[in-house]
Formats: sequence, structure tokens, C-alpha cells
Amino acid sequence: MKEYSPSAIRNVGLIGHGSCGKTSLAEAMLFTMKAIERMGSVDEGSSHSDFMKEEIERGSSISASLLSGEHNKFKFNIIDTPGFSDFSGEVRGALSVVDFALTVIHGVAGIEVVTEQVWEYAQEEELPRGFFVNMMDKENANYDRVLEMLESRFGNTAILEYAVNPGPNFDKVLDILNMKLLTFSSGGKVEISEIPGDLQDKANELREALVERAAEADDALLEKFFEEMELSDEDLRKGLKIGLMKGTMYPVMCGAATALYGVAQLLDFLGGYGPSPADVPPHKATKPESTDVVELTCDPTASLAALVFKTTTEAHVGEMSFFRVYSGTLKNGDEAANTVSDGHEKINQMYFSLGKQRNAVDHVVAGDMGVLVKLRNTHTGDTLADMKNPVVLEPPKFPEPSIRSAVISKGSGDEDKIAEGLNTLQKADPTFTITYDPELAQTILSGQGDAQLAVVLSRLKDRFGVEAELIPPKIPYRETIKSTAEAEGKHKKQSGGRGQFGVAFVKLEPRQRGEGYEFVDAIVGGSIPRQFIPAVDKGIQESLDKGVIAGYQFVDVKATVYDGKFHPVDSDEFSFKMAGSFAFREAVKKAKTVILEPIYDVEIKCPEENMGDVMGDISSRRGKVMNMDTDGHWQIIKAKIPLAELYKYANTLRSITSGRGMHRRKFSHYEDVPGDIQAKLIEEYEAKRAEGN
Repeated sequence: MKEYSPSAIRNVGLIGHGSCGKTSLAEAMLFTMKAIERMGSVDEGSSHSDFMKEEIERGSSISASLLSGEHNKFKFNIIDTPGFSDFSGEVRGALSVVDFALTVIHGVAGIEVVTEQVWEYAQEEELPRGFFVNMMDKENANYDRVLEMLESRFGNTAILEYAVNPGPNFDKVLDILNMKLLTFSSGGKVEISEIPGDLQDKANELREALVERAAEADDALLEKFFEEMELSDEDLRKGLKIGLMKGTMYPVMCGAATALYGVAQLLDFLGGYGPSPADVPPHKATKPESTDVVELTCDPTASLAALVFKTTTEAHVGEMSFFRVYSGTLKNGDEAANTVSDGHEKINQMYFSLGKQRNAVDHVVAGDMGVLVKLRNTHTGDTLADMKNPVVLEPPKFPEPSIRSAVISKGSGDEDKIAEGLNTLQKADPTFTITYDPELAQTILSGQGDAQLAVVLSRLKDRFGVEAELIPPKIPYRETIKSTAEAEGKHKKQSGGRGQFGVAFVKLEPRQRGEGYEFVDAIVGGSIPRQFIPAVDKGIQESLDKGVIAGYQFVDVKATVYDGKFHPVDSDEFSFKMAGSFAFREAVKKAKTVILEPIYDVEIKCPEENMGDVMGDISSRRGKVMNMDTDGHWQIIKAKIPLAELYKYANTLRSITSGRGMHRRKFSHYEDVPGDIQAKLIEEYEAKRAEGN
């Protein structure tokens, strides 16, 4: 592949709902560019982007794939992304490095759940966007209906092509930009002819709407349009380019990817009108350990700055780092600084990616993308920069986890292997998180959905040879008191020789929620020698960690040691530590106790028609609705819900809303559990203690 300047590179992300044909379109684009000799098939598991074992088994994309090719003096980097919300982190990573988001729409189903989700991701990245309505050759394909949906939901559509005869006999498209009729035949061949009379009125109507949209993109063009009520072809193209770059106009094209209909025309449009890395605003970076902002010029001769946006592992290849160069040129033999890990990397193996195939190259210029193999200590989100002029690029923004489960080993003695394997996988793929909770003594795996977590466990088995399963995570309940109580704690042991003796009188008082533990020394007259008082405190604190009534951590209590007894020979620190522990536990038993549960702030986004069902479900989870708001056709519900009621809530919400609902959560506070739940927790604790005994 020859070298391309930044202005001749097009970085395009294919986004959309699952089964809309993104992977088939990517395959068709590669074939049209002659990057591959034969089109693969998703159904047969032979496509170039869906080549991982899990993707072939599922028949769908679960990972973003980088594909490169050449067409009409342009180099294309196409990233095919998953279309299921469980793998939305892959979409976020891809959209952080492309310059144009092409939303693929199913010609029969139209706008679907994930379409809206990934559109918002692209909007957050401020990317120019457009549509390709695929599968125009399917039974019940309805282009007019899809166009109405797009305009109603997203607005500002600019219809560049009109499908004349959607359905199984589809082969004709009106080219509104050039005012021609395109007739397709086998292999994507196209015959260009004049628009026939029976289609002229439709073509004129669409042309007029396109001209108005183009005029609205630029004040000078709008003024000219008002004066002349028309735009020249040159002005129309200028307005289209301006509107696309400003994100105020979304071009719409159509075709049938598997038949290659409309694919060459799509590539021509992206080459002629799509933004290049040289067209977009300068990318921003910071200096290491600084907030000073640096604007990066997309110049191959400038200092190097490249972002690793994805890391994966393949058998017989090892770790592969997918990167985009924002400034400078990365060459084989270079030594680059990793400004995130504060290390450096020797660049030895570099490739352009074609999904499961790779083509070796010796350098990658600004604006282009590639793959590095076997870097020592570089992971997703890291920056590779010039050793003499280091900068840090902002890493991709991955969505917050919406589901969490505890991981346990299926085999005995594999816990360390599982922890090591999951941590290794997470460094490569930060779209899921792995943490160990010492309080719960559980490893917690968090992600976007069940399917993603299942893939993580599959990779754990394949790569590290250990099997694990998911179970509900424990809830970090708390214990506390709601009344004052006093008790004596005595530790006395005599077994020949020096004995053990210590007595402590402790008073417990409740504190405000969140104030924590306070220890007060109120000893007067030396009833407990000064050197032993810290031991009383230590004994109480150890009991706090273990709990008293149900085995949960004790919080928000003031403990005052006010009297005691000692023996000049037998008393020691251990004796008073035990005395403090006994006194605390006895006082708790005399006080009014309560178990506290964690309450989370939950923000739910759902369609208006599902709001009643969502709110009913919140009530069934002991939740309280705090606020409601509107965001376009979405309803935003803010509620407080106990963590114990949120296990797999993402799945339930998707079911209630037909997959359209989303939520995010964060810890709010602790509050009393209802009496029946407290009784159940105490009963379970006592049963476990009895089993232990």
C-alpha cells in the first residue's frame, strides 16, 4: 500500500443496531476496494472483521475491527463496531478515533434500540454523521418509511439517494446530487442514465429539499439562495461539505451491501465529502503531569503523538495494540515514550489491519491507523509519544458498568489464576472492570451486560485454562445501634504460672449516620493503666470489623471506656484487648440494634411509553422516585434504590423497555433495612454460625 497524506485518509466508523448489516457492508467495501478477492459471509463465519471464536459462534460482532483499503486516491480505515449494547464500550473506543460515523440502518426495521444509543455516543464525540440505509433488497423494505423515521428522530437529513424499487427486485436508485438514475446489476455494476419522466417530479422534490439544506449550512450560501432561489452544483457541493463538517446535516444514502449495490457510490461520497484528519480541528493533548493543553498538528513531520485505542490478544501472535497517529510519524526501529506508564517501547512490528489479516508496513503517518505487536507495557488508552517532546492524549471514554457479578472458581485452587487472568484481560480491555472487595471477600466483575461478562469468562478459559462462574455479589450491609448501653468485659485466664486478667467497662452511644467510630478514654484514678487503654480500643475496633448481630461491619458508634480492673502481674495488652472486645459485644446485645443497607442513586433513561412500567418496577424494588425530567422523547427518572434490589437490573430494564432503557448508578448513603429483611439476615447468620460450630 502506498503512502497517503493526511488529506487523503478517511477514518470511518460503522455504527448501528445489531443485524443491520454493518459487517456485510464492511466486507462489501473491502471487496469494492479490491482489498480482498472474495467476500466473506457473517452466516458462514468467514467475514474479515468477525473472525474471533466468540463472534463466529454468535454470528455477530462483539469487538471493533479495523479494516484498511484504497479507493480512488483515498485510503480508508473502516472500523466495524458491535451492534449490541453489551459491547457498547467497543463502540466508544472506535468513535474516539474516527472522523466520521456512518450509521447503518436496517431497510425493513428502520431505527432500532442501539441505533439511538450509538448515535448519542457519536454526538458526544462531536463527529460528523451520516446514514446508509442497507438491505433495500429485502422483503418489506420501505425506504420512505425509514426516511420519515430518520427525519423525525434525528432531523437535518440530506437525502442524496432515493431507492426507486425497494424489495426483492431492488436495482434502481435516484442519484439526487447528480440528478441521474443508477441501475445496478450483478457484482455492483451500475448503469447511469437520465431520470425517466415518471420519476422526475420525485427527483425534483428531493433536489429542492437538498438544495435548501445545503443553503442552510452557510450564511453566504443562504443569502445567495434567497436571492436566486437556486444554488449551482458547485455551491450545492460546498454547502453539503460544510453542513457535514459542522454536524448540521446528515447525508442519507442507500443500497444492498451483500449484492454490492450502492457500495462504490458510498465510497465515492466518503472520499469526496467525508472529513479527512487534516479537516478536523487540531487534537488536544496535555504535557505529562500537567494540565497545560497542547494542540497537535496533523503533520507527518511534527513530533510523534499516537493513541492506543484498543488492545487484543490472538493465539500465535500475542498482544496487538491498535493505534491512531495524531501527529508525526511512527516508524519501525523508533523508540517511543509511553507517557501514561512512564515507560518506553521499541517499535519493531507494525501492520495495516485487514481484520484477521495484517499487512506489514515500516511507518504510519499522522492521521493514519495501524497495529503494533508485542509491546512490553502498553495498554488501551496509553499514549506513545516523542521521547524528547512527550504529551498525553485523552483516552477513550468507556461507559460506566451497568451490571456486576461475583466470580468464583469452578475448580479448587484456581483463585489466583483467575485473578491473574482477569487482571491481564482487563488491562487489554478496559470496557469491563475487575475488583477485589476485601470486605466481601469476593472478586467483582462489572460490565455492560451478561453477554459481555460471558465473553470475558470464555477468554479466561481459552487463554488461561481456568473455568469460572458468576454468582450474585454479596451486599455490604452495616450494623449499628440506636440506643445507649453499657457492659462489662472481663478476660480472666489462669493455667499455672502467670495468668491473664483484664476488666473494662464500656458505654456505647449511637452517632449520626456517616460519622464513623469514636473512642473516648474516660478512665480516672488509674483503674486501667494508661498503657493498656489503646488495647481496649483495639479490641473494640476488631469487633467492629466482624460485627455482632449478623456478621457485618459495625459503624457510627461512640465507645467510652470509663472504668476497669487490672492485676499488677497478670494484666497485659492482650487481656485488655479481649476485655474491650467482650465489653463491646455485650453492650451491643443490650442496645437497640439495626442493620443498614446501601442505597444507590439510580438515573434511568427510558421512552415515555414505558415510564409507567419502569416506575412500577422501581416501587417493587423498594425504590423511591425522587425526580422526573424530559430529554426529547426520553424520560429521565431519578430514584433511590437499595443495592440488594439492583442485581441484573439492566436486564430487567431492557426487558421492560424492549431494549431501549438505560441506567447508571452511584452510591448514595446507608439506611435501615425493613424489619423482615433484618430478621432474615440475622437468621441466615445464626444458621451459618451453627454450621461452622
